[in-house]
Amino acid sequence: MTYKTILVPLGGGDSDAVAMKAALSVARDFDAHIVGLFVTLDPRDAVPMLGEGMSGAMVDEIMRAAEGESNTHRAAARRVFDAAVLAAGVELRDAPNGVETPSAAWRDVVGRVEDVVPLEGRLADLIVFAQTTLDADTQGYATMETALLSAGRPLLIVPKELPDGIGRHVAVAWNGKIESARAVSAALPFLRSADQVMVLTAETSATDAAAGRRIAEYLAWQGVNPALTLLKPGSKPVGEAVVEKAVELKADLLVMGGYGHSRMREMILGGVTRYVLNHAGLPVLMTH
Repeated sequence: MTYKTILVPLGGGDSDAVAMKAALSVARDFDAHIVGLFVTLDPRDAVPMLGEGMSGAMVDEIMRAAEGESNTHRAAARRVFDAAVLAAGVELRDAPNGVETPSAAWRDVVGRVEDVVPLEGRLADLIVFAQTTLDADTQGYATMETALLSAGRPLLIVPKELPDGIGRHVAVAWNGKIESARAVSAALPFLRSADQVMVLTAETSATDAAAGRRIAEYLAWQGVNPALTLLKPGSKPVGEAVVEKAVELKADLLVMGGYGHSRMREMILGGVTRYVLNHAGLPVLMTH
C-alpha cells in the first residue's frame, strides 16, 4: 500500500494554501496525484425551505447572490491551486502516463459540499485538510468532520505552520480500538518510510500498558521498530496529554483513530478527537 491519489477539498479561504502545500509535500514523497476539489453550490440549494410568503423575486435574488459568492470562492481556490502547482513544478494531468512523478488536476463538482466531499474522498488514498475550528471556519470544519465520519478514508489534518517534512518522526496514539487499528493501517506508508516511530499509549481505565507492546510487535512484522512511551494523563484530558507528548518528542506526524458515538441518529465526535482536531499543533493522520 502507498498513497497514489490525494484529495484536497478547497473552499476559497485562507487555509487552501496550507492544505495544498502539505499535499504537495506528501505527493513528492510518494509520487502521488493530487486532485484539487471545489464544490460549486447549486443556487437552488441556497433557497430556504420557507414555503409560503417567499416571492419569486426574492428567490431569484437569493439564488443570484449564492451563485456570485460561490463563483468568487471558486476563483480564489483556483488561483491558490494554480500557484501552488506552478511553484512546485508539478505536471497537470488527468490520467496516469506510466511515469512515477507527482501530478495534479483540478476538479469542479456541483452539489452540496457535505455530500460531494465524502463521495469524492472514497476514490482517494488520503484527504488533506488545513486545521481549523468551528468558530473560525464553520463550513470548513463541518466539511472536515463530515469527511472523517463518512468518507471511509484517512484524513491528513495540518496546522498553519508546517514542519519541514511530514512523516519523518511519527507518533502513533494507540489504545487497541478499531479506529486506532484503522489509523495504523492507513499510516503504514508513512510508518515504513519514517526515520523514527514512537507509540504513545495513555494508561487509563480502558487501556493498559500491554496495548502498546502488542502494537509494537505488529509493527515489527511491517519492518517498523517503534519506541514505546506510556502516558499517565492523571486528571489531564487524554487528547491533551497525547498531543503534548507528541510535540515534546518532536513528532512531525501524529497517527490516531477518530472516535464518535451515535446520538439521535447523528455521529457526535468524542472528546479526544475533538480536542485534537481543534488544538493539534502538528500534522495529524486520523481515520474513523
